[in-house]
Amino acid sequence: MSNTETFQEPTHETQTAPPMQRLLPTIEPTETKTLTLFDHLIQIAVIHEDRKGAPDTIFEYAKEHINAVCEQLELTPTQAVLFADILSHTSEGCSVSPSVLAETMGCKRVEVYKYLDDIHVLEHKNLIDGLQNPRRNFGDRGLSFGVPLETLTALQKGRTPAHIWSEKLTADEFLDRTAKLCEKRIEKEENYDQTLKKFTWIMEANQHIGIVRMLSSYGLSQENELLLLRFCLNYLYREDDHMTLAGIERFYQHRAAFGQSRRELMMGKHILQQKMLIENVNDGGFASKESFSLTEKAQDELLVEYAELLGKTAIRDMIVPDSIVEKPLFYPDKTARSVQELSELFKEENMRRVRENLVKSGMRTGFACLFSGAPGTGKTETARQVARATGRGIVQVDIANTKSMWFGQSEKQIKEVFNRYRAAVKSSDVMPILLFNEADAVIGKRQALGTTRNGPGQTENAIQNIILQEIENLDGILIATTNLTQNMDSAFERRFLYKIEFEKPTQEERKQIWRALIPDLSEEEVAALAGRFDFSGGQIENISRRRTVASVLHGASPDLDALMVFCEDESSGEKVKRIGFAV
Repeated sequence: MSNTETFQEPTHETQTAPPMQRLLPTIEPTETKTLTLFDHLIQIAVIHEDRKGAPDTIFEYAKEHINAVCEQLELTPTQAVLFADILSHTSEGCSVSPSVLAETMGCKRVEVYKYLDDIHVLEHKNLIDGLQNPRRNFGDRGLSFGVPLETLTALQKGRTPAHIWSEKLTADEFLDRTAKLCEKRIEKEENYDQTLKKFTWIMEANQHIGIVRMLSSYGLSQENELLLLRFCLNYLYREDDHMTLAGIERFYQHRAAFGQSRRELMMGKHILQQKMLIENVNDGGFASKESFSLTEKAQDELLVEYAELLGKTAIRDMIVPDSIVEKPLFYPDKTARSVQELSELFKEENMRRVRENLVKSGMRTGFACLFSGAPGTGKTETARQVARATGRGIVQVDIANTKSMWFGQSEKQIKEVFNRYRAAVKSSDVMPILLFNEADAVIGKRQALGTTRNGPGQTENAIQNIILQEIENLDGILIATTNLTQNMDSAFERRFLYKIEFEKPTQEERKQIWRALIPDLSEEEVAALAGRFDFSGGQIENISRRRTVASVLHGASPDLDALMVFCEDESSGEKVKRIGFAV
């Protein structure tokens, strides 16, 4: 019955309302205003038990109690009567099956099923819980209902139960709620349709959570969304991160319901396999046809918010800003100005305003940046420090790992890199940075293939074309570092909005680096080291690390002569500047 349901007069002429005092001898009419919600529900149940019949047959005789329940719980009169009936039996320690409701209504069991929509509303409001009848009566399909303990406790204390299936949850609460929901289904305490319906309610109410948004973005059926979530829960909560066909099948109502999915999984044609969200487990070098786990893609896209629970970063190679140690960096004036401007841009408030203005102007909102310079000049460390200062995570890419020996796989891997990054953007409150470290191999000039198709050359060009297109459509921040710019393809050069060159430090800047990394050096020692060795900041850091190791091993800090030896080793054949220093 809809929310517009109204009371109707009894249709039988001989039907008269019994005196209320006879039905409720301990309650005076003037005292009904002081009844609690729990009291009203019990009175509805008493009246219905006495009169028998469909819920609408007692509307007139329990009007005052039904009105009170409808107002406080936002129910229709029919739903109020059904809830009272279920509550009255549950409070005696018994679940309520359709047979019990049929007895109360004085009708056949099949007639009870026309009230299933109303019963589902009661479930949605967490007033009742769908249970699996242990006796598994075939006629009732094992279906029964009870009142959750938290609901019963709230009613007894005079409180309105929470509508938990429509609550907005945190990411952790979502995980806990759905884990309990799945556990009840596995333990056969709830039938599959009820579990699916509650899962749908939770999903609809919590689209603000990253994992919910990602699940919804795949275009899956509700059944497959729930199955994929089970893989996530299994990965997060169990040491063995795979599920077998037998384990998956237990979740379904009966074997036949799982038949089609079972065949698709064994043939590798299930939608979750086609979307590369689950894969066969490797068993002794062979793919098991009956055991499956989340792919790395699914882990990266779905589990971003659960890094702490996993005990690792949720996205492969994802560096969280709080894990980046602050380090002083020293640049020439021009480089310093460019880095400072970039840091200001990437501050969240500035970034938001800039992106809004770009959208209004119809311009692209992505920012691609190129850091170029000799090894050790601080390119990668600058990207890390900018991320730390602006509260942005880093999705770091090892370019070498994207170059597969198998033809065609490299293109898939590079596409996957950008898919992972888009997932990280969707799931993060603050947009992370995509860092292509040592990107020389993929931003160089494209090869001329001539009249014959060169396999490796064709693959290189395909990778570059993918990256060019992805940068063009980028909705985020990309920083690429490279040691060489002379060989860079002009198409890449046009796509980098910020190009910052990192030069080797001057002698004065080398002094600053030596002082920052080894503060107990004297000014004379700093001047000697900076003047004699034309090192990059990375090389000076290596010397500082060797000095720390030697201090621990020998119980004393190395003197200047020892530092000179370290510097000579670090030079490794490089030309050393000697400008008048004498030991």
